[in-house]
Amino acid sequence: MVLPTVDLSQYTHGTAQQRQQLSSQLLDSLSRHGFVKLTGHGISRETVSKLVALNKSFFQLPAEEKQRIAYPGGSKPQRGFSCLGSENSSNLYRKGLLNAVTSQHLRDAREHFDMGSLSDPSYPNIWPSPTLLPGFQATMETTFDELQRVTAEIMSALETALALPPATFLSKMTPAGNASELRLLHYPAIPLREIQSGTVNRIWPHFDLGVITLLFQDGNCGGLEFEDRSSTSRGADNNHNKRFHRVECGDPVEMVVNVSETLQRWTNGTLPAALHRVNPPPGLHAAEVVPERFSVAYFAKADRNADVGALKDFVPEGEEAAYRSISAIDYHRQRLQSAY
Repeated sequence: MVLPTVDLSQYTHGTAQQRQQLSSQLLDSLSRHGFVKLTGHGISRETVSKLVALNKSFFQLPAEEKQRIAYPGGSKPQRGFSCLGSENSSNLYRKGLLNAVTSQHLRDAREHFDMGSLSDPSYPNIWPSPTLLPGFQATMETTFDELQRVTAEIMSALETALALPPATFLSKMTPAGNASELRLLHYPAIPLREIQSGTVNRIWPHFDLGVITLLFQDGNCGGLEFEDRSSTSRGADNNHNKRFHRVECGDPVEMVVNVSETLQRWTNGTLPAALHRVNPPPGLHAAEVVPERFSVAYFAKADRNADVGALKDFVPEGEEAAYRSISAIDYHRQRLQSAY
Protein backbone atom coordinates (compact mmCIF):
# COMPACT_ATOMS: atom_id res chain seq x y z
CA MET A 1 0.00 0.00 0.00
CA VAL A 2 1.31 3.43 -0.97
CA LEU A 3 0.54 6.09 1.62
CA PRO A 4 -1.18 9.16 0.09
CA THR A 5 0.87 12.36 -0.22
CA VAL A 6 -0.75 15.80 0.05
CA ASP A 7 0.71 19.25 -0.68
CA LEU A 8 0.01 21.54 2.28
CA SER A 9 0.80 24.64 0.24
CA GLN A 10 -2.50 24.04 -1.56
CA TYR A 11 -4.14 24.95 1.76
CA THR A 12 -1.83 27.72 2.90
CA HIS A 13 -1.50 29.46 -0.49
CA GLY A 14 -4.29 28.01 -2.62
CA THR A 15 -7.70 29.18 -3.79
CA ALA A 16 -10.83 28.44 -1.77
CA GLN A 17 -11.43 25.38 -3.94
CA GLN A 18 -7.86 24.15 -3.50
CA ARG A 19 -8.07 24.67 0.26
CA GLN A 20 -11.24 22.60 0.47
CA GLN A 21 -9.80 19.88 -1.76
CA LEU A 22 -6.58 19.63 0.26
CA SER A 23 -8.53 19.52 3.53
CA SER A 24 -10.67 16.67 2.22
CA GLN A 25 -7.63 14.71 1.01
CA LEU A 26 -5.92 15.17 4.36
CA LEU A 27 -8.96 14.01 6.31
CA ASP A 28 -9.50 11.04 4.01
CA SER A 29 -5.98 9.65 4.47
CA LEU A 30 -5.94 10.24 8.23
CA SER A 31 -9.38 8.62 8.54
CA ARG A 32 -8.48 5.53 6.49
CA HIS A 33 -4.87 5.01 7.55
CA GLY A 34 -4.15 7.26 10.52
CA PHE A 35 -1.18 8.48 8.44
CA VAL A 36 -0.42 10.80 5.53
CA LYS A 37 2.70 12.11 3.80
CA LEU A 38 3.07 15.87 3.56
CA THR A 39 4.93 18.11 1.13
CA GLY A 40 4.72 21.89 0.70
CA HIS A 41 5.05 22.47 4.45
CA GLY A 42 7.51 25.34 4.10
CA ILE A 43 10.43 23.90 6.07
CA SER A 44 13.50 24.27 3.87
CA ARG A 45 15.80 21.50 2.71
CA GLU A 46 18.67 23.37 4.35
CA THR A 47 16.91 23.31 7.73
CA VAL A 48 16.11 19.61 7.47
CA SER A 49 19.68 18.76 6.40
CA LYS A 50 21.13 20.72 9.33
CA LEU A 51 18.72 19.00 11.72
CA VAL A 52 19.65 15.53 10.40
CA ALA A 53 23.37 16.29 10.79
CA LEU A 54 22.95 17.58 14.36
CA ASN A 55 20.81 14.55 15.20
CA LYS A 56 23.71 12.26 14.30
CA SER A 57 26.25 14.47 16.06
CA PHE A 58 24.26 14.47 19.30
CA PHE A 59 24.25 10.70 19.63
CA GLN A 60 27.98 10.60 18.93
CA LEU A 61 28.65 12.71 22.02
CA PRO A 62 30.57 11.07 24.89
CA ALA A 63 28.34 8.95 27.13
CA GLU A 64 29.13 11.10 30.17
CA GLU A 65 27.91 14.24 28.39
CA LYS A 66 24.61 12.61 27.44
CA GLN A 67 24.16 11.26 30.97
CA ARG A 68 24.74 14.76 32.35
CA ILE A 69 21.45 15.82 30.73
CA ALA A 70 19.58 12.54 31.24
CA TYR A 71 15.82 12.40 31.80
CA PRO A 72 15.16 10.63 35.12
CA GLY A 73 11.97 8.90 33.97
CA GLY A 74 8.53 9.12 35.55
CA SER A 75 5.44 11.11 34.62
CA LYS A 76 6.92 14.57 34.04
CA PRO A 77 7.26 15.82 30.44
CA GLN A 78 10.46 14.52 28.90
CA ARG A 79 13.48 16.78 28.67
CA GLY A 80 17.03 15.85 27.75
CA PHE A 81 18.52 12.45 26.96
CA SER A 82 16.81 9.06 27.41
CA CYS A 83 19.17 6.12 27.09
CA LEU A 84 18.74 2.89 25.16
CA GLY A 85 15.76 0.92 26.49
CA SER A 86 14.60 3.52 29.02
CA GLU A 87 11.16 3.98 27.42
CA ASN A 88 8.91 0.99 26.79
CA SER A 89 6.49 1.61 23.93
CA SER A 90 4.77 -1.76 24.38
CA ASN A 91 3.50 -0.57 27.77
CA LEU A 92 1.87 2.44 26.11
CA TYR A 93 -0.10 -0.01 23.97
CA ARG A 94 -0.72 -2.61 26.67
CA LYS A 95 -2.03 -0.04 29.17
CA GLY A 96 -3.51 2.37 26.65
CA LEU A 97 -6.54 2.80 24.43
CA LEU A 98 -7.07 -0.90 23.76
CA ASN A 99 -5.79 -2.46 27.00
CA ALA A 100 -4.12 -5.00 24.73
CA VAL A 101 -2.60 -8.24 25.96
CA THR A 102 1.17 -8.09 25.41
CA SER A 103 4.22 -9.28 27.31
CA GLN A 104 5.58 -7.08 30.08
CA HIS A 105 9.15 -7.97 29.10
CA LEU A 106 9.44 -6.33 25.68
CA ARG A 107 12.25 -3.79 25.18
CA ASP A 108 12.80 -0.93 22.72
CA ALA A 109 16.17 -0.62 20.96
CA ARG A 110 16.35 3.19 20.68
CA GLU A 111 17.55 6.30 22.47
CA HIS A 112 16.32 9.87 22.18
CA PHE A 113 16.63 13.55 23.12
CA ASP A 114 13.59 15.71 23.95
CA MET A 115 12.93 19.43 24.21
CA GLY A 116 9.81 21.52 24.85
CA SER A 117 8.63 25.03 24.11
CA LEU A 118 10.68 28.07 25.07
CA SER A 119 7.47 29.51 26.54
CA ASP A 120 7.23 26.64 29.06
CA PRO A 121 8.77 27.77 32.39
CA SER A 122 7.44 24.74 34.29
CA TYR A 123 9.64 22.23 32.49
CA PRO A 124 12.76 24.02 31.17
CA ASN A 125 14.93 22.47 28.50
CA ILE A 126 18.38 21.09 29.23
CA TRP A 127 21.10 21.23 26.61
CA PRO A 128 24.43 19.61 25.77
CA SER A 129 27.51 21.79 26.01
CA PRO A 130 27.62 24.35 23.15
CA THR A 131 31.36 23.78 23.02
CA LEU A 132 30.80 20.13 22.10
CA LEU A 133 27.80 20.77 19.84
CA PRO A 134 27.77 24.36 18.51
CA GLY A 135 24.52 25.53 16.95
CA PHE A 136 22.52 22.64 18.38
CA GLN A 137 20.22 24.64 20.66
CA ALA A 138 19.51 27.37 18.10
CA THR A 139 18.64 24.85 15.38
CA MET A 140 16.37 22.87 17.67
CA GLU A 141 14.53 25.99 18.84
CA THR A 142 14.05 27.24 15.26
CA THR A 143 12.79 23.83 14.14
CA PHE A 144 10.38 23.66 17.08
CA ASP A 145 8.82 26.98 16.05
CA GLU A 146 8.56 25.89 12.41
CA LEU A 147 6.85 22.63 13.34
CA GLN A 148 4.45 24.51 15.63
CA ARG A 149 3.46 26.58 12.58
CA VAL A 150 2.95 23.50 10.40
CA THR A 151 0.87 21.88 13.14
CA ALA A 152 -1.46 24.90 13.26
CA GLU A 153 -1.91 24.73 9.48
CA ILE A 154 -2.73 21.01 9.57
CA MET A 155 -5.22 21.42 12.41
CA SER A 156 -6.87 24.37 10.63
CA ALA A 157 -7.24 22.21 7.51
CA LEU A 158 -8.86 19.46 9.59
CA GLU A 159 -11.29 21.98 11.09
CA THR A 160 -12.22 22.95 7.52
CA ALA A 161 -12.64 19.34 6.39
CA LEU A 162 -14.79 18.48 9.41
CA ALA A 163 -16.91 21.66 8.99
CA LEU A 164 -16.04 22.78 12.51
CA PRO A 165 -16.06 26.37 13.77
CA PRO A 166 -12.62 27.98 13.38
CA ALA A 167 -10.23 27.27 16.27
CA THR A 168 -12.23 24.28 17.57
CA PHE A 169 -8.92 22.44 17.90
CA LEU A 170 -6.49 25.34 17.82
CA SER A 171 -8.03 27.11 20.81
CA LYS A 172 -6.77 24.13 22.84
CA MET A 173 -3.28 24.22 21.25
CA THR A 174 -2.13 27.79 21.80
CA PRO A 175 1.45 29.08 21.33
CA ALA A 176 1.43 30.48 24.87
CA GLY A 177 0.42 27.15 26.38
CA ASN A 178 2.39 24.91 24.02
CA ALA A 179 3.12 21.56 25.66
CA SER A 180 4.48 19.92 22.51
CA GLU A 181 7.83 18.15 22.36
CA LEU A 182 10.53 17.84 19.70
CA ARG A 183 12.43 14.55 19.76
CA LEU A 184 15.61 13.34 18.10
CA LEU A 185 15.62 9.55 17.72
CA HIS A 186 18.49 7.14 17.19
CA TYR A 187 18.11 3.41 16.63
CA PRO A 188 21.61 1.92 16.98
CA ALA A 189 22.74 -0.89 14.72
CA ILE A 190 21.60 -4.22 16.16
CA PRO A 191 22.02 -7.88 15.13
CA LEU A 192 18.89 -9.07 13.37
CA ARG A 193 18.95 -12.27 15.47
CA GLU A 194 18.43 -10.15 18.60
CA ILE A 195 15.23 -8.68 17.18
CA GLN A 196 14.11 -12.10 15.97
CA SER A 197 14.34 -13.34 19.57
CA GLY A 198 10.94 -11.70 20.13
CA THR A 199 11.83 -9.64 23.21
CA VAL A 200 13.37 -6.54 21.60
CA ASN A 201 12.35 -4.33 18.69
CA ARG A 202 13.16 -0.85 17.48
CA ILE A 203 9.71 0.31 18.62
CA TRP A 204 6.86 -2.02 19.45
CA PRO A 205 3.33 -1.23 18.18
CA HIS A 206 1.95 1.77 20.05
CA PHE A 207 -0.10 4.97 19.83
CA ASP A 208 1.41 8.43 20.34
CA LEU A 209 0.01 10.49 23.22
CA GLY A 210 -0.52 13.93 21.70
CA VAL A 211 -2.84 15.34 19.03
CA ILE A 212 -0.79 14.59 15.91
CA THR A 213 2.84 13.64 15.30
CA LEU A 214 5.04 15.17 12.58
CA LEU A 215 8.06 13.10 11.51
CA PHE A 216 11.15 13.45 9.35
CA GLN A 217 12.98 10.18 8.68
CA ASP A 218 16.38 9.65 7.11
CA GLY A 219 16.44 8.03 3.70
CA ASN A 220 19.05 5.41 4.60
CA CYS A 221 17.15 2.96 6.77
CA GLY A 222 13.38 2.56 6.77
CA GLY A 223 11.23 0.52 9.08
CA LEU A 224 8.27 2.71 10.07
CA GLU A 225 5.03 0.74 9.62
CA PHE A 226 1.34 1.54 10.15
CA GLU A 227 -1.58 -0.78 10.86
CA ASP A 228 -3.67 -2.08 7.98
CA ARG A 229 -7.10 -1.18 9.28
CA SER A 230 -8.90 -3.02 6.49
CA SER A 231 -7.71 -6.44 7.59
CA THR A 232 -7.62 -6.39 11.39
CA SER A 233 -9.81 -5.58 14.34
CA ARG A 234 -8.95 -2.57 16.53
CA GLY A 235 -9.68 -4.84 19.48
CA ALA A 236 -7.38 -7.71 18.53
CA ASP A 237 -5.66 -9.03 21.63
CA ASN A 238 -2.14 -9.33 20.23
CA ASN A 239 0.08 -7.89 17.54
CA HIS A 240 0.46 -11.18 15.65
CA ASN A 241 -3.13 -10.80 14.39
CA LYS A 242 -2.35 -7.46 12.78
CA ARG A 243 -0.99 -6.54 9.37
CA PHE A 244 1.22 -3.50 8.90
CA HIS A 245 2.26 -1.50 5.84
CA ARG A 246 5.63 0.18 5.44
CA VAL A 247 6.05 3.93 5.14
CA GLU A 248 8.68 4.11 2.43
CA CYS A 249 11.60 6.49 2.92
CA GLY A 250 11.53 9.05 0.14
CA ASP A 251 12.85 12.58 0.03
CA PRO A 252 14.14 13.47 3.54
CA VAL A 253 12.17 16.75 3.34
CA GLU A 254 8.93 14.78 2.99
CA MET A 255 7.03 14.82 6.29
CA VAL A 256 5.01 11.95 7.74
CA VAL A 257 1.97 12.86 9.88
CA ASN A 258 -0.09 10.55 12.10
CA VAL A 259 -3.13 10.82 14.36
CA SER A 260 -2.43 10.52 18.10
CA GLU A 261 -4.55 9.69 21.13
CA THR A 262 -5.81 13.17 22.00
CA LEU A 263 -7.32 13.71 18.54
CA GLN A 264 -9.09 10.36 18.84
CA ARG A 265 -10.52 11.52 22.17
CA TRP A 266 -11.54 14.98 20.92
CA THR A 267 -13.31 13.49 17.89
CA ASN A 268 -14.98 10.78 19.99
CA GLY A 269 -13.33 8.12 17.84
CA THR A 270 -14.09 9.73 14.45
CA LEU A 271 -10.33 9.96 13.83
CA PRO A 272 -8.77 6.91 15.50
CA ALA A 273 -5.17 7.10 16.69
CA ALA A 274 -2.69 5.37 14.39
CA LEU A 275 -1.17 2.14 15.63
CA HIS A 276 2.42 2.00 14.35
CA ARG A 277 5.83 0.46 14.97
CA VAL A 278 9.42 0.50 13.71
CA ASN A 279 10.70 -2.83 12.38
CA PRO A 280 13.94 -3.80 10.61
CA PRO A 281 13.94 -2.95 6.90
CA PRO A 282 13.19 -5.84 4.54
CA GLY A 283 15.76 -8.00 2.76
CA LEU A 284 18.10 -8.74 5.68
CA HIS A 285 19.38 -12.23 6.46
CA ALA A 286 19.47 -13.67 9.98
CA ALA A 287 23.24 -13.26 10.37
CA GLU A 288 23.19 -9.59 9.33
CA VAL A 289 23.14 -6.42 11.40
CA VAL A 290 20.23 -3.99 11.10
CA PRO A 291 21.71 -0.58 10.16
CA GLU A 292 21.29 2.38 12.46
CA ARG A 293 18.33 4.68 11.84
CA PHE A 294 17.71 8.35 12.67
CA SER A 295 14.46 10.31 12.73
CA VAL A 296 13.02 13.55 14.12
CA ALA A 297 9.52 13.64 15.66
CA TYR A 298 7.39 16.58 16.79
CA PHE A 299 4.66 15.47 19.18
CA ALA A 300 2.01 18.18 18.86
CA LYS A 301 0.06 18.28 22.13
CA ALA A 302 -2.84 20.09 23.72
CA ASP A 303 -2.25 22.84 26.26
CA ARG A 304 -1.73 21.18 29.65
CA ASN A 305 -4.93 22.52 31.17
CA ALA A 306 -7.02 21.87 28.05
CA ASP A 307 -9.81 19.33 28.34
CA VAL A 308 -9.06 16.22 26.28
CA GLY A 309 -12.48 14.66 26.67
CA ALA A 310 -14.74 14.24 23.63
CA LEU A 311 -15.84 17.53 22.07
CA LYS A 312 -19.59 18.12 21.90
CA ASP A 313 -19.35 18.55 18.12
CA PHE A 314 -18.68 14.79 17.86
CA VAL A 315 -21.14 13.41 20.41
CA PRO A 316 -24.61 12.73 18.97
CA GLU A 317 -27.48 14.22 20.94
CA GLY A 318 -28.73 11.83 23.58
CA GLU A 319 -25.60 9.70 23.51
CA GLU A 320 -22.80 9.49 26.07
CA ALA A 321 -19.29 10.56 25.10
CA ALA A 322 -16.80 7.72 24.65
CA TYR A 323 -14.05 9.71 26.38
CA ARG A 324 -14.47 11.45 29.72
CA SER A 325 -13.36 14.93 30.62
CA ILE A 326 -9.74 15.10 31.88
CA SER A 327 -6.99 17.69 31.56
CA ALA A 328 -4.23 17.05 29.06
CA ILE A 329 -1.52 17.07 31.74
CA ASP A 330 -3.36 14.54 33.91
CA TYR A 331 -3.94 12.26 30.93
CA HIS A 332 -0.32 12.65 29.85
CA ARG A 333 0.96 11.77 33.34
CA GLN A 334 -1.18 8.67 33.53
CA ARG A 335 -0.03 7.44 30.15
CA LEU A 336 3.65 8.40 30.39
CA GLN A 337 4.03 6.73 33.77
CA SER A 338 3.31 3.39 32.09
CA ALA A 339 6.18 3.80 29.62
CA TYR A 340 8.98 3.99 32.22
